[in-house]
Amino acid sequence: LCLLALGLVHGAPQMFIWVCDGCTYGTKVSKAEAEFNGDVTGKLAVEHILGEDGSSSLEIKGPLEGLLAARVHFRIHEGPTCESGIFHKEKCDNCQSYISLKILKSRKLLTIGGENDVLNKALSVIDTRRGNMLGCAQIVLPGP
Repeated sequence: LCLLALGLVHGAPQMFIWVCDGCTYGTKVSKAEAEFNGDVTGKLAVEHILGEDGSSSLEIKGPLEGLLAARVHFRIHEGPTCESGIFHKEKCDNCQSYISLKILKSRKLLTIGGENDVLNKALSVIDTRRGNMLGCAQIVLPGP
């Protein structure tokens, strides 16, 4: 029985880099948030993850309420309002209750506090089919 358990554990994929605050390795996580109020409500976590190997990604995730459209685009705008130009957009299919977007450096380098900074930029949710804006928020540092 012990040999069987050892075989299963040994054969399982291993994770060598853990993303966590306070870890002793070189992965850096910068955090921000975007809170939607209006037709769509909820607070999304925005994290920039910079690995010690140089990999980089921006993650936007969290629950949203009132999102009835099955196909939406999330737009990061060039300025602090949703009327400013589009800096980057991501399609999200079937993201009605929980949003989980990951933008890799290979697609577009987006950071918090660095090159292509998203901090203090607007984030909007657009109904892809109808083209109307469902919500607007600003990406800010998290409150105390």
